[in-house]
Amino acid sequence: MASLDHLGTIVRDLAAGAARWEKLGFQLSPLSRQRGKMPGRDEDSPWATANRCAILAQGYLELIGIVDATAFNPWTKFLDRFEGLHLLAFRVPNADSAYAELAKRTDTLNAPVQRERKLDVNGAEETMRFRNIFSRDESYPEGRYILLEHQTPDFLWQPRYQSHPNGALALEAALVCADDVAAEASRLETVLGVPAAQGADGVLRLRPPQGGSIEVHGADAFETRYGWRPQALPAFAGLEVRFADRARAVALMSENGVPVQKSGAEWFVAPQFTNGFILRLAQ
Repeated sequence: MASLDHLGTIVRDLAAGAARWEKLGFQLSPLSRQRGKMPGRDEDSPWATANRCAILAQGYLELIGIVDATAFNPWTKFLDRFEGLHLLAFRVPNADSAYAELAKRTDTLNAPVQRERKLDVNGAEETMRFRNIFSRDESYPEGRYILLEHQTPDFLWQPRYQSHPNGALALEAALVCADDVAAEASRLETVLGVPAAQGADGVLRLRPPQGGSIEVHGADAFETRYGWRPQALPAFAGLEVRFADRARAVALMSENGVPVQKSGAEWFVAPQFTNGFILRLAQ
């Protein structure tokens, strides 16, 4: 039983990317170096990248960027494609059980792997642990899917990181853009095990059982709707965040030099201000 957990943005310059999100009014968690396997070594080692996160009461946004260009970078092929959203993660209660269900319908996702990161918890360094099921990149051109079991969720969802100047509360939706909408929806149905349904606006939506929404947009319709088309397709192209007071969030962004566009009931921020994706504002 999955829920929308987070989306991950990958950029070349972590500091510059963090500055953009701070102008949007997000409070970011401290820098945390990423670790994992690398060529020629059996043990986990520090990668070239670190992350900072905008932790919301429901879900979060992850920003990954380079902090040591001399180290191994597992994200190079994603950065070569574009800077922007490349990771779409769903939370599951137990990774092993989730993988057993996935294996009944596909062989395009890998068995769970244990991961960890160091981070500060109330002034002490702690180890955040999680188990990830990763999609195989050759089967999912839009990006990498992750089914994630949080083993130490309290270390990530610390109250001190959830108070955002813009009043952000929850990650509500992920926006996927594709030339072949049917094929994209089919891949998502495989990952989530739930059917896509077409809304009155013509957009296909998948709703994980425990919360969140995944929208599949045709590329032409997406460009008409938001005035922007991802430079490579298919792609994770945007996300929706719910705010306590949307008007106040817009006022703060405007004060910081970030324009918010309005089209009917939709309010959104263009990719040049977000690190490469559409940010839709909801209330």
